[in-house]
Amino acid sequence: MIPENLGEKIKAIPEKPGVYKMKDRGGNILYIGKSKSLRSRVKSYFYADHGQEKIKEMVSRIGDIDIIITDTHLEAQLLECELIKRLQPPYNRQFKNDRSYVYLRVGDDSRTKPLSVMDERTDEYCIGPYRSKGRLIRAAEALQNLFPITKCGKEYGFQYSVLPRPMNDGDFESNRQCLLEILLKKECMEVFLSVIAKKMEEASLELKYELASVYRDMLGHVKYIGKGRPGDGGGFEDREVLMGERIEGGYKVFYISDNRIVLKKKYRRLTRRGVEAFLKKARGLRDSKESDTDEKRQLDFKRVICAELRDTKTKAVSLADGQLDIDLFINGLRPEKGTGDGSLSLFVSNP
Repeated sequence: MIPENLGEKIKAIPEKPGVYKMKDRGGNILYIGKSKSLRSRVKSYFYADHGQEKIKEMVSRIGDIDIIITDTHLEAQLLECELIKRLQPPYNRQFKNDRSYVYLRVGDDSRTKPLSVMDERTDEYCIGPYRSKGRLIRAAEALQNLFPITKCGKEYGFQYSVLPRPMNDGDFESNRQCLLEILLKKECMEVFLSVIAKKMEEASLELKYELASVYRDMLGHVKYIGKGRPGDGGGFEDREVLMGERIEGGYKVFYISDNRIVLKKKYRRLTRRGVEAFLKKARGLRDSKESDTDEKRQLDFKRVICAELRDTKTKAVSLADGQLDIDLFINGLRPEKGTGDGSLSLFVSNP
């Protein structure tokens, strides 16, 4: 049941995308969230059975609610991320602790570990950042039971050993080169994963179920490592992306480069001349804009954008020559008979 003092306020919240801030009776922010439909989401806190005691406790403390309306759900997600990082609400968990993100370093000396977990990037052999230090440590430790990894043609070879095997300088260097390939090249990561999966299947067919479970767990470890590999951005990292969304009263256009919004603009109507001018300005900003060196903080924003580009139903065209068909982009945003608002049009060009 909605408290009497909040009833009228919640009724006035529009069914639009944006961010909501739950406050206690003293005006302190308890929780920050986002939604495609603000009124429905806010009302759900007072009617749905959340199950979790922490959420019930928070709802009992809500004395006021503030909202910030955005044009699109993507902007709501990014604003939520920014506000949580800055304000650190007690009932939020995600996005708050980016200082704890870590890196996986490939060792370059046989006197060091083949893989080690680092709190900061020390050189070009550091992969990441990753959110979970614990998962990364477990992954690095598990991989020690496969070393040394060798390569024959395009295939990788290894044998699981209960205890890590010692490696001489030659084995260490060969293993190191294989690790760098696997961690830095998507196609090599896929080959390595396929070899582990094949070994898991073979162990199962031979009724070696304990070994099969080891390879199954190894698959999970390696897949987690792969999520932090540079270029693993759902096909969009290091690409320039022109994305448009139909919104109330017009259109919103975004230029995204390396999973970062370089420029965005609202239009009442879209024209070829307008999009051409937008692209020219955006590419100029892309080339002149200094990159943010705080990659730990930027990781969450990049993943929000990457998830939106990857998961949203879009019309996407990847053009090898880097030329965008502007007319096709505009037509992809125009309403069609029988469709509602909110359609997207997306174009991707090679770097």
